[in-house]
Amino acid sequence: MESKFLLQILLFFFVVGFASSSHISIEVLEPHGSLGRSLLQQKANCPVDFENMNYTVITSQCKGPNYTPQRCCEPLKELLCPVKDQVNDLKSTCADTFFSYVNLYGKYPPGLFASLCREGQMGLECPAPSPRKSGAVGGSRSSALVMLLAGLVVAAMFYI
Repeated sequence: MESKFLLQILLFFFVVGFASSSHISIEVLEPHGSLGRSLLQQKANCPVDFENMNYTVITSQCKGPNYTPQRCCEPLKELLCPVKDQVNDLKSTCADTFFSYVNLYGKYPPGLFASLCREGQMGLECPAPSPRKSGAVGGSRSSALVMLLAGLVVAAMFYI
């Protein structure tokens, strides 16, 4: 009985370690209008300073009238992938804030990025972070390692 419970705890921490996303969700790319229930569902403020972000990465390349995925989606990923976790959080205002600034500076048609930028079922794929020169382990691998170690510590507590 104890070993089954221990295995469940280890599996839980293992899954949680791999839960960090490596994509920008399709849901954040979709334009969000005013929803009737939004008054009851207050969103948290976004911790990312999108107001002072340099949007020329997108606005200098993604120009109409012939918008292309190469000229619009790659710059979008360049700006969003470093903050993908915050933008994918649908309980925060990050996605709405980001796209309001992008549309303010680029004057893009509604739904442009949602219709152009699709790389699969999950949304836009963010490239894996390049390894650090110091030899440190990458972000998702290190978080998985931390969760695995935490699971082992919890498991050891049950045997002591």
